[in-house]
Amino acid sequence: MDKGRCDLSEGKWPTKEPFSGAGGTHRRAVYKGMGYTDRDLSRPLIAVVNTFSEVCPGHHHLRAVTEQVKAGIWQAGGTPFEFGAISQCATPVLGLRGINFDLAARDVLAFDIETVVETQMFDGVAAVIACDKTAPGAFLALARLNLPSVIVPGGSMAPGYSEGKAVVLSDLDELVFGALPAGKVSPEEVLKLEDAVCPTDGACPILGTANTMQCLTEACGLALPMAGTAPAFSGERLRLAKESGRRVVEMVSEGLTARQILGQKTLENMVHTLMAMGGSTNGVLHLLALADELGLGDRFDLDTFERASQSTPCLVNVKPNGPYFVTDFHAHGGLPALMWEIRERLNLDVPTVSGKSLGAILEAHTKIVPPGGRNDEVIRKRANPVYNTGGIAVLRGALAPEGSVARRLDNTILHHEGPARIFDSQEEALAAVQNGVVKPGEVVVVRFVGPRGAPGMPDIYAVLAAIVGKGLEGQIGVVTDGRFSGFARGLGVCQVTPEAAVGGPLAKLRDGDVITIDLPSRRLDVAGAEKVLSRPAAPNPRPVPPGILGLFAKAAGPATRGAKLI
Repeated sequence: MDKGRCDLSEGKWPTKEPFSGAGGTHRRAVYKGMGYTDRDLSRPLIAVVNTFSEVCPGHHHLRAVTEQVKAGIWQAGGTPFEFGAISQCATPVLGLRGINFDLAARDVLAFDIETVVETQMFDGVAAVIACDKTAPGAFLALARLNLPSVIVPGGSMAPGYSEGKAVVLSDLDELVFGALPAGKVSPEEVLKLEDAVCPTDGACPILGTANTMQCLTEACGLALPMAGTAPAFSGERLRLAKESGRRVVEMVSEGLTARQILGQKTLENMVHTLMAMGGSTNGVLHLLALADELGLGDRFDLDTFERASQSTPCLVNVKPNGPYFVTDFHAHGGLPALMWEIRERLNLDVPTVSGKSLGAILEAHTKIVPPGGRNDEVIRKRANPVYNTGGIAVLRGALAPEGSVARRLDNTILHHEGPARIFDSQEEALAAVQNGVVKPGEVVVVRFVGPRGAPGMPDIYAVLAAIVGKGLEGQIGVVTDGRFSGFARGLGVCQVTPEAAVGGPLAKLRDGDVITIDLPSRRLDVAGAEKVLSRPAAPNPRPVPPGILGLFAKAAGPATRGAKLI
């Protein structure tokens, strides 16, 4: 009898370990209580991680996506076991203390997946994900487990429309945090936009963190071709989900595991793709965390990103880089079309969950012409880039000796010098911007919001949104040891390392110190650096909290290693 099958006519136990023989009785009994049969338990057992929730549109449709994954698993001769896992949306707590829990969701999800899969002894994993922290959480878990694995992204929502103009959630944020407090718009205008900006399920349709990370699941080969950009509300999304279920069962038979796909070459591909997309700065943090998980942290660091930025132009003209949306990106070729444009920078021989090499995928997809032809304004050619360098710059200098990152956008000034306005919390900084305390020409410094300082390394996007909403973009810079949302516009330098809470240079600044931000020279400096850095560091004003944030305060690594808990 073949391994993994059972002859029910002879009344024999399944032969598949660890469910065979008398030793498997307890395990079989537990699963039979849910209706599984001996035949089911003789097949490859696939964990189906469902991050469905009713807390955000990015995950609201994932029940349907997950059902298709399970159907594909059954069709391919496997047995699916679905379990729910954490997902959340940080937008309700922008500018509030609850944003401190946002990054922690990544690590909690990784622990969640790892715990259930190891406890239940599954043979493979299909992770259905969508918004900001679920893709990076799945990356960490699948790298840790090293089983046959596939990621199934949930896809992008459609843009909304208000008064004939395409709108997204970030447009509303800039009004709420900046324009409304300044009296530049009426409450009625805000309410009208509120009803328009999230018209469907799916991740917000710009290259924020959610879509950046969904795209990177495809770029690394753990998701099927076109899965990174297919709309959430499409039949294509459901078909990709079903095929993903079939493939993970086949991968069990092939012995193709996550770490055979994820490695140094794949990480390099992801970095070049991130730069060519002009994706979220959070992509840097999450890829550093993945490299650390894979044991590649010593060979994969901020210098890797800077080299890629200098050699790979930004080609994707999607918000916030340009006027288009992720739905347009998909319609005009998606990741395969983009990666074909930068193919000389990529390692094309790496394997993918499709069973084909990356090079084979790109060559096949470049021959597919979308109906109506390709719009070369959506995915630019190398001769006509959105920016000549990558969409993210790595800055070092007196204030960031170990590094920091900034996003280059259409409204980002490349150089800014001005006196510092120091804040030890996002709430204080946001109130100061809204109330006109911060003046044009200044540099807002939000410190003690790093992995250990906040703790939890919150997204302080609300501060930049307020600046943009008040019409002050290009006039005020922001520097922080926290993070910025992929929604953020304006000049912001984030992930400054070492962070203030461990005595980094930001802890030694005072109001009025003159800070220089220079993107072309990749510098973040302060005048009179020797004198400034000789000062005693200011203490973190916050006590260590309980729970998950307490773990971050005590054990989180630096941003240069992805701010991981372990």
